[in-house]
Amino acid sequence: MRRMSLGERLKSADWLLLGLGVLLAFAGVLGVQTAADGRVDYGSIQMRWAIIGVTVCLLMLAMPYRVVVQWRYLWYVGGILLLLAVLVVGRGKSAGRWISLGSFRMQPSEIMKLILVVTLAGYIRYDKRHRTFLGLVAPFALTLIPFLLIMKQPDLGTALLLLPVLFVMLYVAGANRAHLGIVAAAGMVAAGVLFFTPGLLNEYQKDRVRAFLMQGSDDTALLRSHNHQIEQSKMVVGTSDLLGRGVSETTREAIRFLPERHSDFIFPVMIHAFGLMGATLLFMIYLLFIGLILRTALKVREPSGRLLAVGVASLFACQTAINLGMTLGLLPIVGMPLPFLSYGGSSMLTSFAALGLVLNVGSDHPVEFGRGDFD
Repeated sequence: MRRMSLGERLKSADWLLLGLGVLLAFAGVLGVQTAADGRVDYGSIQMRWAIIGVTVCLLMLAMPYRVVVQWRYLWYVGGILLLLAVLVVGRGKSAGRWISLGSFRMQPSEIMKLILVVTLAGYIRYDKRHRTFLGLVAPFALTLIPFLLIMKQPDLGTALLLLPVLFVMLYVAGANRAHLGIVAAAGMVAAGVLFFTPGLLNEYQKDRVRAFLMQGSDDTALLRSHNHQIEQSKMVVGTSDLLGRGVSETTREAIRFLPERHSDFIFPVMIHAFGLMGATLLFMIYLLFIGLILRTALKVREPSGRLLAVGVASLFACQTAINLGMTLGLLPIVGMPLPFLSYGGSSMLTSFAALGLVLNVGSDHPVEFGRGDFD
């Protein structure tokens, strides 16, 4: 079968989907600029990352996605080595989450999210054993290795994100629902053991969960220390109006006590700056964006391409839902950037690379002659 040229892929790419990604990224630039405290020009830095991200997205169209999938174990080993390296030379909280490369700080856990989607798409596509109970061992092992390494950093939010992505991809590929239910139940038991066994989770992570569950109870030192961020976020959202205060000193004054306002807690900043109408519009853009990715998955019969699109859609959907729930006080704080909006080069480049893969799948998919979608 003749391979499509880069020009042909660019011509047949879903430009609406790309446009929505660019729109989200530049909305994020405005939000980050609003959240900046004046000491660092975060807005200009984020603008550079957005431009580089769009370039990366278009470059992803240069290589057919099936070649990317064929090299899945090379990407996987490279990602694992980066996760091991960050435990040795990492910078940041505890063991560290970033590797410094000159002026750029790379976060390997962000890159590993996309690598895992590619690896699982290739493995599930060419191996039918996932439809048996014992056949689930291999895809779960491929997921648990990076899961444990990311937990070690510690980065609970990113680690937890890998599990729903795995379940969604297995479900779409035809894994037995009862088998997945048994594994999910076992996972819930394991989570309880993990929480109550000393030394397996950091105390500050446990305290965040306890403080979340204690919301509305009598004031305690635990609530004051670990719910401060949620309470400040709620205050910023609660004092916003229908149309917002814009990118102004009024908004900057309202958000000045909100921690991590340019990164994980960018959404309350957007609500205060652009109002409830702006936040609703932003939410609708995310829904349309994820819906178009799922439309790409439905249009493609080639299994690895369909799984890539489904995996990326679940990645964006879960990450967005967790971030919004966290910033609105509906979920415990776990540390989760909002795709395209939160400040950070690794997050921005990974988001655009994932979008580029979906565009690749949608513009270059071969004809399949199997009786079913995964035959």
